[in-house]
Amino acid sequence: MQKLYYSISEASKIVGEPQYVLRYWEKEFPILKPKKNRAGNRIYSEKDIEILVAIKSLLREQKLSTKGALEELFRMFDKPTKPQQKKSAISQIKKDRLNIQEQTLFNENANFKIILKDIRNTLKSLLEIVKNL
Repeated sequence: MQKLYYSISEASKIVGEPQYVLRYWEKEFPILKPKKNRAGNRIYSEKDIEILVAIKSLLREQKLSTKGALEELFRMFDKPTKPQQKKSAISQIKKDRLNIQEQTLFNENANFKIILKDIRNTLKSLLEIVKNL
């Protein structure tokens, strides 16, 4: 009887790889996305197991690099072949947002310093006027 979902330890035994390797593959191959249960544990579907077996075959038997295995996986499972482009575009957008935020803070800080300097000069002028009275 087949199960709907397998734990990471069960998936590890089926595929014949340690659990840490499955977690690493999850990071390297965006096509592999096991769901998580309420406790936060990974649960692998039949399709996830199929993908794991394919990854193992590509890396261990066919001796492909991670990049080559990724491209082959996307061909096998009919996905776009440029997942890294999307990731790098998102990464660049995040960097641009950070730069804009940092520049805004810098400009606000510079403006604040100018205002403080003006206030300081005004107070000095007022003190001089008060002393002369």
